[in-house]
Amino acid sequence: MNKVIQVVMLFVLLQGYKLQAFEAEPTTITTADIVGAITLDRSCLNYCITGVCVWLRCSIYECSIETSIRVAHYNPDLVVSVYDEPGDNPWQEMESLFGSLDSGIVSGIVSTFHGAFVGGGHRTEGGNPATDQSLRFKEVTAIGHPFSSVSDFIGNTGYYCPSEAESFNPYLLSSLDALTWRLGLPEMLYLQNLLPGRRVVGDGIQQQWGPVWPRTGFINQKDDAKAAAVVAQRAGNIVTQTRQPHVYNALDGNGYNRTWLPGELVENDPGTGVWQMLAPEVDEQCYAFGENDVLSTSWSQGRHSEDNRYAFTLWRPYECCEAKGAYLFTVPVRVCL
Repeated sequence: MNKVIQVVMLFVLLQGYKLQAFEAEPTTITTADIVGAITLDRSCLNYCITGVCVWLRCSIYECSIETSIRVAHYNPDLVVSVYDEPGDNPWQEMESLFGSLDSGIVSGIVSTFHGAFVGGGHRTEGGNPATDQSLRFKEVTAIGHPFSSVSDFIGNTGYYCPSEAESFNPYLLSSLDALTWRLGLPEMLYLQNLLPGRRVVGDGIQQQWGPVWPRTGFINQKDDAKAAAVVAQRAGNIVTQTRQPHVYNALDGNGYNRTWLPGELVENDPGTGVWQMLAPEVDEQCYAFGENDVLSTSWSQGRHSEDNRYAFTLWRPYECCEAKGAYLFTVPVRVCL
């Protein structure tokens, strides 16, 4: 009998070891990883000399003409993290800083106004089990990229444009925006943005990744990586505009004297911003979400996270020239590196 018990215990231990051995590592990324992922690839940085700015500088006795180089490039403005559970941010430092706060705020706000926890927890499913269950809910954070404040310093050279963002500054935490992020009010009242096919990531019928509006955490998408990308696009669209019906901080200028700022992030338009995946895989190139992969390898292949945690860098286009007086005009020239 003792031998039987020993065999059973050994079997249980082996099974436990087997489960532990195959347990997926959590998807995480550190500040050092984010900085190390900065790339000079043209699809991300796209640094160009676009002209010569002409200025008028006057003193008490005379006026003179001054010039400065006008440059254009993309800045890594934000790190946008998308995940299932409140406080489960893949960015380790931000998880430590905001994780418990996120969980507490969401539980408090939602339970106060709803009496039950609404949304969160990987997938929201229900109804007829024979039907397709692809409704997901995602939490999101949009936080200033670690390089953003460094760009302010480099901007003093006159050959680089400072970012609108401030490093580590939270621009959107879906936990603080818990009610709107779940209910979609008052966004459901913006009927012009809710028309089918009008504000979608992707083009055409077969390669649509999902709608940008309503900008909530719910999305109907079988592919979890694409669902995360669409939610990141929604967050980017919110924070790059002012006076949106959400609880957030807007990117609304950098105080630099002569800067042409990027403005609203628009889906399918790389001229307003491009994305670089940081986790679970680090991409070396940038792109607009929504590529047509119907007849090719799916964009999400190799980009799925075992625990549904994702992180992206949002790169946005800037153009500027160093101020040397009263701005007169620009002599256009274009040389790209």
